[in-house]
Amino acid sequence: MPAKQPRTYADIIRHSFTSLLTTIGIVIVLTVSVTLVVDQLLRAQNQAEQLSASLQTSQVTNFQDWLAINRSSGLNSHNTFVFIKNANGSTTSLLPHGNALANASTWSVPFTHLTYFKGLGLFFAETLKTGGRTYHLYIGMHVLVGNLHVLIAVLIIAIGLSLLIGLFFVRRLAKRISAPTIQLAQAAQQAAANPETTQTELPQPQEPVEISQLAKDFNQLLASQNGRLQRERQFISDASHELRTPIATIRGNIKLIERRGDKHPEVIPESLGFIDQESLRMQHLIENLLHLSRADRAEVTLQPLNIAQLTQSVVTHYQPLVTQPLSFIGPGDPVMALGDTDMLHQILTALLDNAHKYSPADQPITVTVAQSAGQITVTVADQGTGIPVADRAHIFERFYRVDASRSSKIEGSGLGLAIVSQLVQLNQGTITVSDNDPRGTKFTVILQATDELA
Repeated sequence: MPAKQPRTYADIIRHSFTSLLTTIGIVIVLTVSVTLVVDQLLRAQNQAEQLSASLQTSQVTNFQDWLAINRSSGLNSHNTFVFIKNANGSTTSLLPHGNALANASTWSVPFTHLTYFKGLGLFFAETLKTGGRTYHLYIGMHVLVGNLHVLIAVLIIAIGLSLLIGLFFVRRLAKRISAPTIQLAQAAQQAAANPETTQTELPQPQEPVEISQLAKDFNQLLASQNGRLQRERQFISDASHELRTPIATIRGNIKLIERRGDKHPEVIPESLGFIDQESLRMQHLIENLLHLSRADRAEVTLQPLNIAQLTQSVVTHYQPLVTQPLSFIGPGDPVMALGDTDMLHQILTALLDNAHKYSPADQPITVTVAQSAGQITVTVADQGTGIPVADRAHIFERFYRVDASRSSKIEGSGLGLAIVSQLVQLNQGTITVSDNDPRGTKFTVILQATDELA
């Protein structure tokens, strides 16, 4: 069985409108027809009751008596017939042409007083017994049938014209409604055809509201995609730049050894030192890139941790590695938060590394743990040179260095804080940077507090 072809807006609207009009037309035809039939049957029944009452009173036996009753009752003699069955079994018709009706084949409509006479039409039938005679009354329903024919024909013509006119307007309506969607789809196809380029905003119509909202959502998605694409390009450019320098240094020193190593062996140890230093720099850069890559794909299960104990342990183990005095401030009681032990250890170490690199050797670094309003804050504050306000929005970007003039003087690839930001997000926390008092920088990590014990 072939798959059903998907339909357009116009097809769906036309099909729905046609079905609606057809259903309404059928309901109208049935309602009017049933109403007319019931009305005519009630009229025929009323006539039959009047005629039955007259027959019971007069008990006519011939055509002249019938004419007198017919004239006094106002009945239509051309539409009404009476047959009399006598006690001896003979049948008398009160109209000269009634014998044709008596001899015609009949078919009774179930559950009604209607009888169909072949070749003569539909009649309302009633039987009355009085004075030894049985009167069979037949009132013709020709007017009803004729009216039904005319009514149905008129309704069919009216419904047909309504369908034609309606389909014309529906076609225009469907085209008007689907135009913004088609325009949006074409723009989206053009955007999808060039995934490597920065995408322009899709057209956003004012109406329908649903399509306008869809276009707005698409534009937000495109803006996010453009930002991600721009960051990836910048990341590739920065990574290439960072790798190009040590590779060039390594190749230059290798060439120097090849050219002058035989005659000037003293250059060999110095060149090997440069090669070792630059290769170590490349190793750190690649390790940081791998950290970022793993963090982007990591799935973390957060568990209750004593942040105060973990932070104090990191500070204690880090103190012998730096010249700055480290101090820890925190409550003596357990401070429980949701997090991952290894990642939080890496976050704290990276923040301490950053404070160590940008602080004078004799200035203190303070690590503080506090709890308030269902949150745990871990703050690393230094007395260094500080970070300008304009740079604070970018310090968590990959390869961003605050002071380009010091980039060569201070070791680092500009990936440390980007890794910290990614790890904090994985722990469902936030990180902010602000000025320290009286000088320096303060990094604050905010985590979710929990009442559970580890």
